[in-house]
Amino acid sequence: MAGADAERIRHALDRVRTRTGVALAFGGEVTTTRELALNHFSGHTVGALPGVTLTYDAGLGGRAVAIRRPLALDDYVASDAISHQYDAVIRTERLRAIAAAPVVIGSQTAFVLYAALRSDETLADRLLSTLSDEARALEHDLIVARSHDAEAARALTARVRRVHGELRELSATVTDPRLRSELRGIAEALTEPEHPSPPGPVSLTDREIDVLSLAARGMTNQEIGDRLGLTLLTVKAYMKAIMAKLDARTRLAAVVEARSAGLLP
Repeated sequence: MAGADAERIRHALDRVRTRTGVALAFGGEVTTTRELALNHFSGHTVGALPGVTLTYDAGLGGRAVAIRRPLALDDYVASDAISHQYDAVIRTERLRAIAAAPVVIGSQTAFVLYAALRSDETLADRLLSTLSDEARALEHDLIVARSHDAEAARALTARVRRVHGELRELSATVTDPRLRSELRGIAEALTEPEHPSPPGPVSLTDREIDVLSLAARGMTNQEIGDRLGLTLLTVKAYMKAIMAKLDARTRLAAVVEARSAGLLP
């Protein structure tokens, strides 16, 4: 989990405790296997809860993940509304009444927030309402943050693609073989994925990549020819060969296929 997300969850749990006066507020993150890992706490814990992972639809938290709506139990151990694989943990922590509210991003539960009492008090509607309000506020904060992250990633990708095209264009005009090779090596490094996969069946020549990288920047065939010192007919021939290799019917489709194949960033 990103540090910023963890900080947002911690602040939400602190607000739950401040607004409700519960003994313990804690949170869990839904893993890729739809389990719920309890790893955020506000208030005293004897050590039984931290690190516990709840299975899907099991216990109060697992049930909240499954149905994606808030739940509250005035006596966790005695309740017949949930399964009881985790009763030993709850007893060790001396928890009695517990409420849980899911944090739903898109259509999936991403986190669960809890509020728990160690007394015989009954959970009031106000406590569950407060917990639900904090879950909704956290949903909003996370969606906004991820939207900003996505925009930043898109902007970075656009810059990488532009730099790749400029390097390919520059290398095509350099006469020094060593410098040309180094420039192309730098450009190729921009297309390397973090976790490389086996080479695909499609490969393009250096000149074809030069042409396609400029096409990816929106240049016309004439503009590509002017940049690379090629005739219009030569550029068209290159584009025809590229599209045939990539099984693409249009220039845009060729760019998309080349990016998918790791030939362009």
